[in-house]
Amino acid sequence: MIKKLKSKLNAPKIVFTIISMALFIALTKVKLTPIFGTSTQFTASVLFGPVLSNFLGIGYGSGAIIFSQLFGVLFGLYKIKSIASWLTFAPIIAAGIYFAKMFKLSKKLLLAPLSCIALFLFHPIGREVWYYSLFWITPILIAIFKPNIDNLIKNQAWRVYAYSLGSALTDHSVGSIIYLYLLNIPAEFWIQAIPFTLIERMIIAAGITLSYFATKVVMSLLHQVKIAIALAKAKNEKAKIQKEKTEREIYA
Repeated sequence: MIKKLKSKLNAPKIVFTIISMALFIALTKVKLTPIFGTSTQFTASVLFGPVLSNFLGIGYGSGAIIFSQLFGVLFGLYKIKSIASWLTFAPIIAAGIYFAKMFKLSKKLLLAPLSCIALFLFHPIGREVWYYSLFWITPILIAIFKPNIDNLIKNQAWRVYAYSLGSALTDHSVGSIIYLYLLNIPAEFWIQAIPFTLIERMIIAAGITLSYFATKVVMSLLHQVKIAIALAKAKNEKAKIQKEKTEREIYA
């Protein structure tokens, strides 16, 4: 009976994963700001994707995003034109890993933004606009000073917003490297993007924060419903067993 109860309690995770994948795919169709130097745009999936790794676990959350892309390609929702197309969701996965690990204070958080800064400066175009990579120092500082942030910021919403900002800029760093190396976006477009980047990422961070709390509420409700159903069924099974026992005693 205990094993059955545990299996029923895993149901919210399965239900949430299916709903999340459907929502993620839908959000990829909602266009936001343009990506300078390309014909593509950021989509609303960047507001929701990063929270999946926090609630489902990094492996499960990343897998859900990858499966969503494969599903989209299989059913013609996404067109794969180049290697960059296959790597469309890589920044969101990196952002999700950062976001999830911020709650656990892992030093591995520094790996993605540090690597992206190094790769940006290594590229000839990147060296021309080296100062653009300074944006990615922010997620590094947020990770390093997480204990201080947690002590200074008592309001949970603002604390999560700080994590979200680091996540949004991690997404930005990985995406920038992909577009720099695969599309060789000229230096002038990086310069044009500077006034918009921080504001854009602050707005995206707000979206991630809202997604986090909305998802937290949904997960809590799913757990409560499933626990209630599982307990009710367990109670009915116990009553049934007790009834059968009483009947045996009467006719014994």
